[in-house]
Amino acid sequence: MNSKKCTAVISWSFHAALLLSPVMAAAAAAPGAAVVKGGFQGYVQKAQVRGEPSATAGGTGGGGAADSGTAGSTGPAGPASVSASVTSSVVSQLSISAAACQAVGAAYRTDCLAKELQALAKKLPARGEYAAAREALAKASADLNSLSSQNRDNSQPRLRITVQADSETTRRPVAAVKQETAAETNAKALAILEETTTVLLRSSAGNSDVALHYQRIAQALNSSKVLLRSS
Repeated sequence: MNSKKCTAVISWSFHAALLLSPVMAAAAAAPGAAVVKGGFQGYVQKAQVRGEPSATAGGTGGGGAADSGTAGSTGPAGPASVSASVTSSVVSQLSISAAACQAVGAAYRTDCLAKELQALAKKLPARGEYAAAREALAKASADLNSLSSQNRDNSQPRLRITVQADSETTRRPVAAVKQETAAETNAKALAILEETTTVLLRSSAGNSDVALHYQRIAQALNSSKVLLRSS
């Protein structure tokens, strides 16, 4: 296999085996026996991972300005008030995002979650009752992106994840952190998610109607924590 054009496709089932080369598999593989329990479990078998050429030693390995993790100051037009349909869409996307990030190994999960939350935050309106949720998810994405960038392993390939029947079809490639820092990085990422769920719950504390929706979003985000604990 040409090392400059190494491409692999992994079709995931609950106990799938990696089809990557041994070197790539060491960093990219999610343990075959580790099945994450949660609302996103049904999506796991539909996730695919594609390996891309490794970044050069002096490259960013998938980071850079384009991956700032921010959602921007403006968002799409959306409802001023919370609604069951929008909240359900957010919850569903968080479940799909968790499944996507389960499909890669521990070294990739912080960057994966950063990009997934960034994409979700961009879909939420910057004004109205979802604005606080958008801000919380965008901050989490930025913090996770910064954490991933600080520990980036440019020697590992970037991976592009797709999930069948998912509207988020243009996911950015995810990058790995150094294997020796993966556990510590994921522990810090876990703390970021815990802080984000707390912020979500506090943001809606004064409005019982909004609180019910934010609780659903926080609960869905909570399901992603097991990815970092199991790594």
